[in-house]
Amino acid sequence: MTLRKFNNKNVWLFDLDNTIYPPETMIFDQIDQRMKKYISKKLKISELEAFTIQKKFYKKYGTTLYGLMEHYKFNPEEFLDFVHKVKLKNVKKSKKLYTNIEDLPGRKIIYTNGDEKYAKKILTALGIIFLFEDIYDIKKANYLPKPRMKPLKKLLENYDLQPSNCVYFEDLEKNLKPAHKIGITTVHISSKNKKDNQTFIDFRFKTIIKALDVIKKSFIEGRKNEF
Repeated sequence: MTLRKFNNKNVWLFDLDNTIYPPETMIFDQIDQRMKKYISKKLKISELEAFTIQKKFYKKYGTTLYGLMEHYKFNPEEFLDFVHKVKLKNVKKSKKLYTNIEDLPGRKIIYTNGDEKYAKKILTALGIIFLFEDIYDIKKANYLPKPRMKPLKKLLENYDLQPSNCVYFEDLEKNLKPAHKIGITTVHISSKNKKDNQTFIDFRFKTIIKALDVIKKSFIEGRKNEF
């Protein structure tokens, strides 16, 4: 697919965890461990049993939280507060990340299965919080997680967005599938080598900075061709 596809876009949707920051920061690893501890404590089971439930629900529902709410009536806010108490010592500000996001034309929105409080903490640590119009979090989605279509359509409706104007950056392939289905340009961010056999992924980049570098160059080339 040609990079010219980016030239008419003016809405940029960013996933948060392991997308806007790299997996090497180990933030989501901390969240993963805290989920296990929380489930173990609440259900009075071993951490091994808790981990099994955690991953079972994540695979079935898209988030562990959704499964816990369905099967055990967990308090979602208590859960989110606990699992998101993470250390941010590995989070580093990047001037290039800031500049590349700032230079994108149009609107920028975070779309996350986490909550707004946590997202703001991450974006503040990265020094990029003021670049985003809003954070569409799991609470605004009524706790319906990606990759469901319903919260994505609600996002588009809430912000009066046309899918054809949007680009969506995400580290999990499955979360891109509904976006592509309704006409959003999809960008997979992952350092792992993947086979390009997924028709719902338009572009692949190893990091968000690399993706934004390429998009920025495509804009520059596009402007040159106008003259």
